[in-house]
Amino acid sequence: MYIVFGNEIIDSSEIKVVIEENSEFIVEKDMTKGSKREDTLAYQISISIDELNEIIKENYELDDIEQEDLFDEYMILADELAMELEELMPEDVIMNARAYKWDNSDDTIKIVIAMAHEELGELKLSDITKRLLSQVD
Repeated sequence: MYIVFGNEIIDSSEIKVVIEENSEFIVEKDMTKGSKREDTLAYQISISIDELNEIIKENYELDDIEQEDLFDEYMILADELAMELEELMPEDVIMNARAYKWDNSDDTIKIVIAMAHEELGELKLSDITKRLLSQVD
């Protein structure tokens, strides 16, 4: 799907490729159409628990972390890593990412990520992200 990004037109499938080729994230679903806006890109992405464990092991012993604390750590880390994708995006992009689920069936953390041109504003993008979260499993 094509969106208006400042003075450019961007294809959401091109951004999907950038995400998958330059990070450990897998794009599960292009949610751009679900944003119901012509100026917002949105994706449901996931990252493997194994990948997160490798990062956590650098600072902690996994066996010493309670399950609930580990869940919190996964969610926070997934959010942080998703926000780092902003560096790969076009100039003047703003992003919002929210980890929302630990999917035990494929051992991944699911995240919704939305991005738009900075003209849209952080507050509006946050509202769009909340609406997208209501659309996911």
